[in-house]
Amino acid sequence: MQTYDAAEVALVLQWVDKYFTVNALINKVFGNDDLENDPSMSSFGNEIEYQRLKFWFRKNHDKFVPIWVDFCASHGYSIEFNGNQMEYRNNPFLFYYDHDNLLDLADTMGVTMPADTQDTNKQFMELILNTMNRFSCTAIHLAWWIGEFADTSVQFP
Repeated sequence: MQTYDAAEVALVLQWVDKYFTVNALINKVFGNDDLENDPSMSSFGNEIEYQRLKFWFRKNHDKFVPIWVDFCASHGYSIEFNGNQMEYRNNPFLFYYDHDNLLDLADTMGVTMPADTQDTNKQFMELILNTMNRFSCTAIHLAWWIGEFADTSVQFP
């Protein structure tokens, strides 16, 4: 198995950290119990934070993808490319930074989809947030995995 240098290890650890920042932002914006207010309408500060994170992910995307492909291959999953873009199932992180803004992300998540009742909408949001939390386990596993294949000269904090 390939080993990874300090820059690659740092990239993955930053990637996972920023994923959790996006996850927390989504939970903050969409995970409230206040169904009277439209959860897709985020504050200006939340939007700035999303754009900052999106820019970082986009800037580092091409360096991250080969490592993600190796991670998947080490777990028996093959990745198929569609041009230069990976589909969400091939890079589930892409789902979180492939949107123009938080409103677009909310729409894709189905947050703005009209529901028959508030209970249905609340159940739908709980499903989305639970799915995000389960994917967090993959992010944690990725951080552990990169450490296992780090060059022996890499020192962890």
